[in-house]
Amino acid sequence: MIRKNKIGIELYFLFLIVIFVITDLIILYNIPFLRQILAFIIFTTLPGIVILHTLKINNIGFLKMFVLAVGLSVAFLMFSGLFINYLYPIIEKPLSLIPVLVSFNIILMLLIVIAYVRNKDNTDFFNNFYINIDLKNKLACAFFFPFLFPFAAVLGTFLMNTRGNNVIILLLLFLIPVYIIAIVYLSDRIHKATYPVAIWMIGMSLLLMHGLTSYHLMGRDVHGEYYCFQLALENYHWTISDYYHANNSCLSVTILPMVYYTLSSINSEYIFKLFFGLIGSITPIAVYIISKKYIGARYAFLASLLFIFQFAFIYSQQSSTKQEIATVFFTLCILIFFDLKINILNKKIILSIFMFSVIVSHYTTSYIFFIFLMITSIVSLFEGVKNDETIKKPINISITILFFTVIFFWYSQITRVPFLAGVNFIEATFNNLQNFFIEESRSTVGLNVVGKGLEQAAIPNIISVYVHDAIFLTIGIGVLSIFFYKSYRKIIDTEYYIGIFTFVGLLAFFLVLPFVSKGYGSTRFFLQTLVFLAPAFVIGGNTIAKIIRKPGLDVVILLILLISAFSCVTYLTYHCYNIPASPDYENDGPNRDEYYIYDQELISANWLKGHGEPSSKVCKDFHASKRLLLAYGLNNPFKYAMLTNKSSDGYIYLTHVNVNDKEVYSNYRTSINISDYSGLFENRWIIYNNGGSMIYG
Repeated sequence: MIRKNKIGIELYFLFLIVIFVITDLIILYNIPFLRQILAFIIFTTLPGIVILHTLKINNIGFLKMFVLAVGLSVAFLMFSGLFINYLYPIIEKPLSLIPVLVSFNIILMLLIVIAYVRNKDNTDFFNNFYINIDLKNKLACAFFFPFLFPFAAVLGTFLMNTRGNNVIILLLLFLIPVYIIAIVYLSDRIHKATYPVAIWMIGMSLLLMHGLTSYHLMGRDVHGEYYCFQLALENYHWTISDYYHANNSCLSVTILPMVYYTLSSINSEYIFKLFFGLIGSITPIAVYIISKKYIGARYAFLASLLFIFQFAFIYSQQSSTKQEIATVFFTLCILIFFDLKINILNKKIILSIFMFSVIVSHYTTSYIFFIFLMITSIVSLFEGVKNDETIKKPINISITILFFTVIFFWYSQITRVPFLAGVNFIEATFNNLQNFFIEESRSTVGLNVVGKGLEQAAIPNIISVYVHDAIFLTIGIGVLSIFFYKSYRKIIDTEYYIGIFTFVGLLAFFLVLPFVSKGYGSTRFFLQTLVFLAPAFVIGGNTIAKIIRKPGLDVVILLILLISAFSCVTYLTYHCYNIPASPDYENDGPNRDEYYIYDQELISANWLKGHGEPSSKVCKDFHASKRLLLAYGLNNPFKYAMLTNKSSDGYIYLTHVNVNDKEVYSNYRTSINISDYSGLFENRWIIYNNGGSMIYG
């Protein structure tokens, strides 16, 4: 038996080597389609699997192994890429194909050899790959049906991009809640593996629906992130000295996309639009694994859906991809803290990898993570003194000090910009305390939560506020239930318990203090808190059902809230009121106007670059900046100015919205009819017009 197992292990590691060799050949021979697919899949999963084997981590289950493998693989690409990057100037272009591929192969082959030596006599080795999916006497269709969702999202966005047809996307948005209701009420007839599959497919489909809208980048921060990537791409080498900006300090939007671009040779925009979205789709699975420990599989499914049905998950993360990657690592850190039964040495190694990955991915997520670690480690220290169990605690002072040391070293000594940005943010927060009672000093979202600013709001907006207030209330009831009922405190780890109250306090801090919610965004922060608070939402629904003496209605209450949140966050409520709001399945509206970039706009900008006078002034509206930044990248030959109703010299660049909708945006949401700018066009003539963009000379 031992001999057969050893032969199986030998064949398995040989198989890994063969896969890497085949992938290398496909990359080197640049075989279309296969290169893009295999380069992403293989290098986003197998390096992490090899690392897990090297650490001899066994019996953790396929689902946990999958999410950890993805996280470790992405971390491997970032840190190995950083190591290769510092071979400059010994290697002139260290992040080009040959240096990257050779270095990765050397490292991975060495790890495979170590992994084989450590596991060759391991009789439990293949337990990692055992998937218990016996669909006999179960509804097999429930398991396979959600695989249609990502395909529907891809087809739906293709039809919207090419024909303006939103039927498939609307069908997808109808089928998702119907499917959720079905599997919740048929829970005794479905296999438990259906839950994580459904979570992954639903999350992925919503990310693809938004990410693949337009053939160009969607969002705000992502354009600045893409610019930093282009800086690294110019010389196949990253350095902070090229551009002292917080975005350029994040390996998640510099080194990571460079490695993916080098390996896959995919259109560089699709690394941000597609690859990062697929990586981000594993985060709800990690939330499911964490929640399942405390509230069971069925309720963990509902908790994970709350995480998915957030504006920040579907839209904001893809607008700020550095946060999307950092959130993956943050969630995996929490998973390691509270869910894995592995020896302390391996736990420290994996935690170190993920914590360092958070730091180099996104500065704000790191600062918030540090606050949690600091509070939790202090409480654990006092509890450890009382119980003499400090060493066994997953979060302690040594972990916190290590995290702070790396933050200080990376932010203040190497990149410097995030440290200064953090100091300036804290300074601005204190300076704005004098505006505590001034509504304008807070974000619109924070004011809407308490009912401010809704007097002139549209009905769908009011509905959205009430739905989210109901969700906040349910979470609050859940938190109080955890605090007052011993039955919940018995099943929840002390550190997780502390984390819940820490993030509730931080959430209140974000909503109450002036400038903070504006400076970072309460919706983005709320998504991070849900890693802890999602189970509290389910517990709150359960408590409400008990209060009204209908304990069997807890699932009904939770489903009503979740489907309502889904309808609001996907703008279906606005669609029902004929108010165009979705950037994904509407052809107009303020969100579409801002985010959707047309090919004609970039073609027009590039025509101007080829025929315009260098160093001239280009007048444009607020949203046009994204188009021009994307078109010109590192080689901007013009000076920009905002459109005004006064005559001005230079060129006038008009976008699709300006030309076809006759609207000019002066900020994110305020538009003015272009007729108010009629004086600007006097004594001018059209020098370029492609139907989607115009240029006046």
